[in-house]
Amino acid sequence: MNVHDTRDMLDVRNATMANSRFDDVNLSNTHFHVTDLSAAKFEKVLLSNASIVDANLSNVLFSDVNMSNVKIENALVAGMVINGVKLADLFEAYEAANTAGGN
Repeated sequence: MNVHDTRDMLDVRNATMANSRFDDVNLSNTHFHVTDLSAAKFEKVLLSNASIVDANLSNVLFSDVNMSNVKIENALVAGMVINGVKLADLFEAYEAANTAGGN
């Protein structure tokens, strides 16, 4: 199925759309529920003000991303690395600084 040069709302249910391609597409205000995006590739994507809830992001790579004002809550972060530094090491250094009286 090809959808080109159109403005429309899609209602897609119980469908397999694996190996689909979206190029220069506006999906703002779209709701993905019980959706498998594993092994998907996202390039030049605007996710500003998006909400991601109950998601498995294990083994995901974020590269060249703007994560300013991102909030992460109730997350399993074992093995997480930010700019080559283990998150556990960052937390350890933060706790040590607080214990030493630094802020």
